[in-house]
Amino acid sequence: SFLPSIHSMGLGPPLSLLLLLFPLLTTVAGRYRCKGLDGKQVDWFAAYKLPTAVTNANGGKNFVYADANNPAWQLSRKPIDDADSAIGATVSQAYGNDTSSFVLMYSDDGPVTPVDSYRGHAKGVLVFDGQSGFWLVHSVPNFPGLNSYIYPPTGFKFAQSFLCVSVATDNLAAIGEQLMFIQSSPFKSQLPDKFGTRFPILRTVLAKRSLPSSATMFTSTAHIRTEGGTAFHAYAKHKKYQKDLWHDLVAADQGVSLGVQTWLNGGADDMHSACRTDGINVFDVTDLTIMGANFSSSKDHSKWAVSDAARRPVVCMGDLNRQKSQLSRGGGALCLEHAGIWRTYRGTVRDVEACGPAWARGGGGADGAGWADSMKIVVYWMVVGTLAR
Repeated sequence: SFLPSIHSMGLGPPLSLLLLLFPLLTTVAGRYRCKGLDGKQVDWFAAYKLPTAVTNANGGKNFVYADANNPAWQLSRKPIDDADSAIGATVSQAYGNDTSSFVLMYSDDGPVTPVDSYRGHAKGVLVFDGQSGFWLVHSVPNFPGLNSYIYPPTGFKFAQSFLCVSVATDNLAAIGEQLMFIQSSPFKSQLPDKFGTRFPILRTVLAKRSLPSSATMFTSTAHIRTEGGTAFHAYAKHKKYQKDLWHDLVAADQGVSLGVQTWLNGGADDMHSACRTDGINVFDVTDLTIMGANFSSSKDHSKWAVSDAARRPVVCMGDLNRQKSQLSRGGGALCLEHAGIWRTYRGTVRDVEACGPAWARGGGGADGAGWADSMKIVVYWMVVGTLAR
């Protein structure tokens, strides 16, 4: 070449050295993150699998998706059982041959483990390298597959919820503490020594050790910031807390009223909507709508909450149902304030359960609002929900 090389001009290393270092330079930022509809990395996403009860559900395989770049629902072109879907591509990162990464799948009802009714009622997936990774919180029993991405046929019938956050690896200390408090049940794990040394709490989680018998605090909160700068508030409760995750911990700490969608089927004793004179009310969602598809909460196994008003646009995704049996189970929630995703979830609520005239059933007791007051609140929810849509 007639042109002098950069190296000969004293401006930098030779091209051969740069090519040698390129693979190292490209991994410094971290390999693992949530993946979007196009397979590219995203900061966070929320997804909602539709129930078979709606006409456009594709046999319960269709799901809608929203993320940090576009917080409005989009219908995924790929079904949820496709490994190239947003959820499939995200989870599939757990099945590589990289023995240097930290991998954890936990579930009270995993694909290869018996149902555990003693430990936490919680499901999730984590994959991290030394710099970054993702935490996926979901509601699907028997999911995902142990050695490859599999969405179980048992998960098609009912609606299901997903929330994925891409975070720096430093957050594993806080995430590990949350998983210890909720008594998560690992069914697949890989903990390299460097992670166990850096985050000893992860060894505690994998060993299924929990709080000491002398413990007096049974809740944990943590602030987690995504790589893109979005702040999430993580809540966890131990089974000894013996209170409702949504009303007594999340709503009380956030200082907002919530509409809460959880599984209320079966023979369990539901807690019902909880209205109180302090203005912190929790309403059970009864009817939903997503992109023109209407369905009942009885067709929905998802677990999430949305605040009542845009002045505090809070959205949470979590583990526990509002049933009395779950007061004795560990579980948690991830919450964020975001006007865009709030409008999406607020517009999903069609109706909520009003508080009954004899309010003791929901935990509000004698200080709860009467039927007339709670009906006014329900009408307000319906009006605001219409505006949000």
